Amino acid sequence: MKKNIILFAIAITGIIIWWQSNASSQPSLPIVGVIQVIGHPALDQTRKGILDELQSQGFTDGQKINWRYECAQGNPSLATQIAQKFIGQKAAVMVTIGTNVSQSALQAINQSGTTIPLVFASVTNPVLAKLVTSDTKPEKGVYGVSNYVSAHKQFVFFKKLLPNLKRIGVVYNPGEANSVVLNDEMVKVSKDLELEIVFAVANKTSEVSIATQSLLDKVDAIFINNDSTALASFDSIIATAKLQNIPVFVSDIDCLKSGALAALGADQYELGRQVGKIVANILKNPNTELAVPMEYAQLISAETNQKVALEMNITIPTEY
Repeated sequence: MKKNIILFAIAITGIIIWWQSNASSQPSLPIVGVIQVIGHPALDQTRKGILDELQSQGFTDGQKINWRYECAQGNPSLATQIAQKFIGQKAAVMVTIGTNVSQSALQAINQSGTTIPLVFASVTNPVLAKLVTSDTKPEKGVYGVSNYVSAHKQFVFFKKLLPNLKRIGVVYNPGEANSVVLNDEMVKVSKDLELEIVFAVANKTSEVSIATQSLLDKVDAIFINNDSTALASFDSIIATAKLQNIPVFVSDIDCLKSGALAALGADQYELGRQVGKIVANILKNPNTELAVPMEYAQLISAETNQKVALEMNITIPTEY
């Protein structure tokens, strides 16, 4: 009996040693480290588009790649910590969704001395954010897709829907570089269109509702333009604006279903598919520098919410 137990123990030990040896000999899956600035429907769609595109090209999570996603909760310091963790894990590529996290990740990569490629998504102005030096020339190790849309084009669209529009309220976080850039552009183009921009600051999501409340007696409509903090609390903006029947415009098509009157902006899911193609290219050519400049969103849409229009007694032109 004792002899049988010893033989059994020896056999089990042999199996364990074989399994460990065999497992260690298997190549590890390339890590795709994904950092999102904050959770909200538009950026969630971007992330979904990236993963769907990778899967369509054969990079299935758990089989061909190790997809690791973390949210920075709007905190640049947390974004840096996440990026440093992915660097320590020797990620094959780092994907960042949003301006602040892209800046934090690039800084972490540069400080580490590693050559992990960075692919950004939904960054309004990558040049001013210092992610790239030009929007027409390739940047070593940095790629991505911008969600920029002309403020002039957006305002013209909004005025077609609301011909008497004179004052637009904008809720934004001054800590977001893309929002500051967009604000400057909106002020410049608004003059030719006889519009006045009224700003309200929200440094964090808990301040968005109060900022929106401060605009209600001052504006004819509210516009949320690619500000991650405001978009993360978009439901509270809609709820607050309804108190005085103020229509809300937005730059993200995905926010229409939350109660916006209209949107003109990039299709965030399709933008994600664009980013996914870049990531797939990197995974297929891990030791090759891609000779491509940054891209702009290929699909820009102007859409309206007929249900909201009816509730607010607004007549939408037939072409929309």
